[in-house]
Amino acid sequence: MCGLAAVVGLSGATVPDELCRRLDAALAHRGPDGSGRATYRRDGTPCPAGAAEIALVHRRLAIIDLDPRSDQPMRSADGRFELIHNGEIYNYLELRRELEALGHVFRTTSDTEVLIAAYAQWGTACLPRFIGMFAFVLLDAQRRELVLGRDPFGIKPLYWTLGAQHLAIASEIGPLLGVPGVARRLDAERCYAFLARGQTDAGASTMFADIRSLPAGTWAKIGLDEIAAPVPQSYWSPTIRPRSQPLQVSVDEIRDRFLKSIELHLRSDVPVGIALSGGIDSSAILLATRAIGGDAATIRTFSFAATGSEVDESRYMTAAATAARSDHHIVRIDPDDIVRDIDRLIEVQGEPFGSLSIYAHYRVMELAAQNGIKVMLDGQGADELFAGYRPYMARQLSGLLAKGRIADAVALSRQIVRFPDTGLKLLAQAAEPMVPTWLHAPSRRVLDRAMAPAWLRQDWFAARGVSLAPQHLAWGADILHRALAQGLTTTVLPALLRYEDRNSMAFSIETRVPFLTPGLADAAYALPAEHLIDEHATSKTVLRAALRGLVPDEILDRRDKIGFATPDSLWAPSLQEWLSDTLTSERARAIPWLDPDRALTALRTRMARGGGFGFDLWRTVNIIRWMEAFDVNVV
Repeated sequence: MCGLAAVVGLSGATVPDELCRRLDAALAHRGPDGSGRATYRRDGTPCPAGAAEIALVHRRLAIIDLDPRSDQPMRSADGRFELIHNGEIYNYLELRRELEALGHVFRTTSDTEVLIAAYAQWGTACLPRFIGMFAFVLLDAQRRELVLGRDPFGIKPLYWTLGAQHLAIASEIGPLLGVPGVARRLDAERCYAFLARGQTDAGASTMFADIRSLPAGTWAKIGLDEIAAPVPQSYWSPTIRPRSQPLQVSVDEIRDRFLKSIELHLRSDVPVGIALSGGIDSSAILLATRAIGGDAATIRTFSFAATGSEVDESRYMTAAATAARSDHHIVRIDPDDIVRDIDRLIEVQGEPFGSLSIYAHYRVMELAAQNGIKVMLDGQGADELFAGYRPYMARQLSGLLAKGRIADAVALSRQIVRFPDTGLKLLAQAAEPMVPTWLHAPSRRVLDRAMAPAWLRQDWFAARGVSLAPQHLAWGADILHRALAQGLTTTVLPALLRYEDRNSMAFSIETRVPFLTPGLADAAYALPAEHLIDEHATSKTVLRAALRGLVPDEILDRRDKIGFATPDSLWAPSLQEWLSDTLTSERARAIPWLDPDRALTALRTRMARGGGFGFDLWRTVNIIRWMEAFDVNVV
């Protein structure tokens, strides 16, 4: 796990040494164990820094092969390739043996050198062979090109921008804002999607119009003789091929793949900890780690406890920690801590974030760092693979209706309607895909306008060509699987992975997510829908069954879905002054798409009712503070 940056001069421009130093300093938190730079001319020959037209900058967080010989940038033995790499290739040992049989000789025991050899052997065809999380920039001096690559799920970030005289690439957005000629313009489309629907981190766009992201599961090549924006080429996306098979066959396959993934994700030369929420996913990682490590293994777990609230999961996290005999650490949060830390967290994240649960996760990472942990395992991705969220119930119901299984649909409806607060809403969502095609656009536009906060001036967004309607999922038998894939690639997981990466790296911690491997994802999307959500409206049916006997029954039998939530209604009174100050600030008054008086009225009304401030107000306040922190321009 590391931080990387690359700069290429446009039209013969050289790379200023000062720019490289600033990039290095801005990424220091991602790699406190080492700093390196490689400089080249455009023809691919090494040169002194002052003459460089290409610069590769790297900050190292040493996890595998701690020896300085594995520092980066790393050059191949023949001098053809120079690599900067962020992340881990977990199956590097298996790939190394395969490459050695093909004649490759290794000087280190690192996964970075395996990545170089794999590219030398197979070119971009090496990427589907990797099990891991990675973002890299590789200079091929012979072909005079840069090669960019990103892991299948986008676990590790990679951003780029075109400045006045340079193409620049980095692990985070913040460092790129210092590249000369890069404007801090707001992307109106992304802004509206966040404020109205809570959606962030989708595809190539970012909140900054001039900064782009290399999409997950893609690679790109940039010729050094004629610099142009990267054109992504996909090498992996989720495969949806539901097949009919007995439940036990599904259970055996998922259990086997999951345990093998945990074993790979435990490869490390430094201590590994586990983020434990008390839900099924993190508990599964913890108990699987104990099963693989045996009785002698030391396991440390780290949790946030919302003590005394309706979202407190202490009972379940204690059950999991006790069953695994882990050394368990808990952080509790005072709302005054939030006011103290929030602006720092906004800076860390680089883009707005959707709820205060991100702060709770930030504090868990801080706690782990205080206890000497450099690698953490976390449960992101399981909900998008195994249908863990309540809205997926609606998609399962839609799928049953599309298949003509009316009796099964009625039986599932009777279970869904029992969910407190959400049952009727889920039934309405199930009917939504059945709206005639010609009504999709107008109905979604009306619905989106109705759901967007009243204090947004929607005409401002419409005048700038912003699409006010969210993406529509067409009715069909495989609608549940398509909804899961949409959550995995577009609407949910990309934001969660960004939160995960920035929070952990702020404390120089590598976070690993064992549910996110292509093999496990393709296996999940090949399952029959009823193995994901059964007739009793039980989510994660196959995963629960696969974990039976490993994870305590009281966790597997949970029917609630808290999802690492924070007690916002309890914290709200302590945050009201801060929220009000933000909405009445000079920055808020200057934002053309915001009616701050209506937002302030909504805040006071909600606080008087004692129900908390709401996600929509939080997003508004968060984006105001973000715009101030990063001096964002609204055009």
